[in-house]
Amino acid sequence: MLSVICPNCATENEAGRKFCLSCGSRLAIVCPGCGSPNNPLARFCGECGAAMATVTGPHAAVEGAAPAPGATMIAGSLAAGGAGRAAPLAERRLVTVLFVDLVGFTSLAEGRDAEVVRDLLGRYFEVARSVVEHHGGTVEKFIGDAVMAVWGAPTAHEDDAERAVRAALEIVDAVRALGPGLEARAGVLTGEAAVTLGAPGQGMVAGDLVNTASRLQSVAPPGSVVVGEATERAASRAIAFEPAGEQLLKGRVAPVQAYRALRVVAERGGRGRSDTLEAPFVGRTEEFRLLKELFHTTARERRVRHVSITGIAGIGKSRLAWEFLKYVDGLVEDTYWHEGRSPAYGEGITFWALGEMVRRRAGLAEADDERTTREKIAAALSRFVPDEAERHWIEPRLLTLLGLEVSVSGGREELFAAWRTFFERVAARGTVVLVFEDLQWADSGLLDFIDHVLEWSRAVPIYIVTLARPELLDRRPDWGAGRRNFTSIHLEPLSEAAMHQLLGGLVPGLPERAVAAMVARSEGVPLYAIETVRMLVSDGTLVAEGGSYRPTRDVSELAVPETLQALIAARLDALDPRERSLLQDASVLGQTFSVAGLAAVSDAAPEAAEANLRSLVRREFLQFVVDPRSPERGQYTFLQALIRDVAYGRLARKERRDRHLAAARYFEMLEDEEIAGVLASHYLAAYRASAEGPEADAAAAQARVALKSAADRASALGSPDQAMTYLERALSTATEPDDQADLLWRAGVAGSDAGHHEAAERFLRRAVEVNRDRGDRPAAARAVAALGWALVEGSRLEPAREVLEPAVTEYEDLGEDPAEVALLGHLSRTYFRMQQFEPALRYAEQALSAAERLGLNDVLADTLVTKGTALHQLGRSIEGTALLEAGLKVADAHGLTGTSLRAQNNLLDPLGEIDARAAFEQASRAFEQALRLGRAAMMVYLLENAVHLAMLLGEWEWADSRLPGAVAAITEDVDRPHILGLMAVLPRFGAGIPLLRWRSWRLPRRRGPTTSPSSTTSPIRSTGSRSRRVETPTRTRPPTSSWASISSARSRPSPRRSVRPSGSATSRSPSRHGTASRHPAPRSASSSSSVAPARRASSPSPGGPRRRPPTARSSASCATRGSASRTPSPPSTRSCCSDGTTRRSDRRPVRPASS
Repeated sequence: MLSVICPNCATENEAGRKFCLSCGSRLAIVCPGCGSPNNPLARFCGECGAAMATVTGPHAAVEGAAPAPGATMIAGSLAAGGAGRAAPLAERRLVTVLFVDLVGFTSLAEGRDAEVVRDLLGRYFEVARSVVEHHGGTVEKFIGDAVMAVWGAPTAHEDDAERAVRAALEIVDAVRALGPGLEARAGVLTGEAAVTLGAPGQGMVAGDLVNTASRLQSVAPPGSVVVGEATERAASRAIAFEPAGEQLLKGRVAPVQAYRALRVVAERGGRGRSDTLEAPFVGRTEEFRLLKELFHTTARERRVRHVSITGIAGIGKSRLAWEFLKYVDGLVEDTYWHEGRSPAYGEGITFWALGEMVRRRAGLAEADDERTTREKIAAALSRFVPDEAERHWIEPRLLTLLGLEVSVSGGREELFAAWRTFFERVAARGTVVLVFEDLQWADSGLLDFIDHVLEWSRAVPIYIVTLARPELLDRRPDWGAGRRNFTSIHLEPLSEAAMHQLLGGLVPGLPERAVAAMVARSEGVPLYAIETVRMLVSDGTLVAEGGSYRPTRDVSELAVPETLQALIAARLDALDPRERSLLQDASVLGQTFSVAGLAAVSDAAPEAAEANLRSLVRREFLQFVVDPRSPERGQYTFLQALIRDVAYGRLARKERRDRHLAAARYFEMLEDEEIAGVLASHYLAAYRASAEGPEADAAAAQARVALKSAADRASALGSPDQAMTYLERALSTATEPDDQADLLWRAGVAGSDAGHHEAAERFLRRAVEVNRDRGDRPAAARAVAALGWALVEGSRLEPAREVLEPAVTEYEDLGEDPAEVALLGHLSRTYFRMQQFEPALRYAEQALSAAERLGLNDVLADTLVTKGTALHQLGRSIEGTALLEAGLKVADAHGLTGTSLRAQNNLLDPLGEIDARAAFEQASRAFEQALRLGRAAMMVYLLENAVHLAMLLGEWEWADSRLPGAVAAITEDVDRPHILGLMAVLPRFGAGIPLLRWRSWRLPRRRGPTTSPSSTTSPIRSTGSRSRRVETPTRTRPPTSSWASISSARSRPSPRRSVRPSGSATSRSPSRHGTASRHPAPRSASSSSSVAPARRASSPSPGGPRRRPPTARSSASCATRGSASRTPSPPSTRSCCSDGTTRRSDRRPVRPASS
């Protein structure tokens, strides 16, 4: 009896078995030529006529074994051509085969140069291979201008047929971009075939299926994809098809039923497919292709990229994003999709879209309680963030975003850094896609966060796609300006041909006269045409039939509304009054809403509301969210934002007021901190819709309370811009001086934090006036302190002094009031930045004497650093160091990261005099902290200081590894010369130029104040005052240290060298966002002390440092200037002096930072 020998264990198996009875390995008897299955008795293949290999013996599959009588099998190792190679396994499988070829390629190639033809074919094959592999297929072979690919072998998926059709559609589309007039056609067939596993490219798939697929492709029209019946059945849930009739193929007796693939209409397996017909996707081929190409570039290069898609309402932004989602969902690469939208409440709810993305990634639903939310966030972090310490750092900041934590230390920079790091860790597993919808309504903090990610996640595959109306560019005229990783796609109106194609796809039988009227009215806006079709479906003029609509009556004289808004209004008028009223109630709640919320607004029973909502879904006004990944699953959403706008606009003022109040009370009952902005917006809308009188006053009071809460949340999330917006709105409701005074102070502080110094000055000057009129001197002092700080923040030092100095005297009778202490601290800082150290010390001492007793930790830490650096400038280094260390301790203990970084930087100078190694280690740690937090300005200062210390100690590898990345991270052109200058003197970057040997001399200790005109500058760049350098006493020039004499400096580390102290600061503006406030809150009636809220630290944020003139700053590149014929001189610097002249120092100073 014939048997099959297992190639793995050599067990004899009876013919017909597919798996070994002993070890479970696969068994097969196939033709060695074509791979077709054959009867074990056959001596020749029934498919191709090739001789079958006959091997006998119980151990024939094992190298060196003798064959057994009567056994027949394919010896894989022998057929493969050599002993010791793994035998390809042969079996029958359900596979999908794709054939693609170029239409008319022979005539196209005729008369062209052979190299041109070769290059064209090369690009075509590369495109085909890339697309096939992206969709999980295997390219089997290239035959002339044809490509054969297979799905289901060597790895099978349940959606192989769908993947193959997706790939075919994409290849046909991509070929058009290879050259004018170039077209491709494709055939896809699914069925059983003989497969040789382990032999791709060597006839892996064989059988009648392959021949039929090739014949099917040959009858496809140019630019189309034709599939067989089995393929259509398997892929129809996600892909739209139309019948292509029975095709009589060459070599076959029976005709083959064929279908033409039209487009992808859903995610894999049909997920997300609309219950209604979807309009054809037309007129956006180039934009869609660019979106896909940039996505693959992001994944390939592992670099962040931003694509901004803008266009008017209804132009097709959301449709383009939907097509992109369907495309990405069909790829085999791991992609982590996130999407979030900004609600249309004023100028947006703080970070709402970002919160939706985090919820989606953690699998959270809107209705999840606090315990569930915390558990799911912890689980998501465990999955994506491997480092435990990093998880503990990120978790409270994600919970703050979701409204479960009030605030965390570190302010805006810490929050942004933690949120960014979370997405970076997700991106370590696969490309992350962040789609922000309706960005024109986003809060400014969200826009800043997007900029932050683009600036700091440069080497991470994060693909940001933003959808917005042109109004976004009115708010941010410089949106994306100057960024190399930014691409703008503006969607123009569709052409007439595209509009005809769209309507022809939806309603094939529509008379030309009606089509022409609709195209003319639409002005290229596809939503207009779609809404017209929906209107005709609603009144029964059109009915669905097959994959399109057909008219039920003559529509030649169709009356079409003139505008899109009028068209939607006509559809609303055709609704049942109950449904129309329910839709208007829903419009008050926003773009997305729950049944419970709608029931609260409309006073309807949830069951009755749900029935009407289902009817509105069928009529294509609403859509039910069923995506299990969406946090809005189970809710309803308006199909188009314009439908919501029109429905809301038709509400009368009284109805609008009543519904907004009902919505506000509903959201108030939820007690969710995350929706503070939603609550505030409803109360404000109710106030604006109220007639003058008691009702308006009551609504105004409620609006003020809610808006202040929303502003507090925005500040806690590091969005002072949005906080100022909320407070401005609150001011519009305030008529009493008491309310105005508090709101003006709050708005001024938020404006100062946001870097809007002129607006802050305006608010705070009014606050001073109102408080003086009210006779509230502590509140007036507090407003003056905030005003002085805003002027200092804006680098207006003389006006700040003019405000603060008289106020210190005016309010000294307040004693140890927090406002008086703040005045003293701010005045000390002002004099310090003006390089007037004696008065700076005097006022600092007065501030410090009370700050600690009152618990004003932000004032205490900042003033300790100011006083310590000033003392160091005056030659009192031991005292200065002690105070700097004390300021650092206070800052670290209370999460004042900006003050902490400033203190760490300013400590480098005195520490370097004692222990250069310790100074280097501190500088490198502080640099890494600034880098993690995205503190661009501090990063530059600390890196430059650390690199100088590294060169001193021979830590070349550290310097070499940090500098290139720093250049990429720097956003201000004025910063680049400092880093590029350092790179120029490192042998790795400076073409072998040796570095100055710093160890050849030591500096004398400074003896007194900096007054000598011939003085030189200190090597440490410290923070705190206005000028770029602090002058130090004249010192003896070091012994000969020409560049030529120190070429061996890199090969051996230098001994310890004292580094001179410094303390100059810069004209760089202080931090704009999220740091400890300098404006203490007023005392409570029951206490004599108050703790100042922690809102602002003192160093520049990555998003908003002020640009300094280049002349105010020294550059390491100065060493490379001058005549090439001169002997190179050591690195030097120019420092700006009080008389406007510049002086040259013989030591390249380590750089001071601003505060």
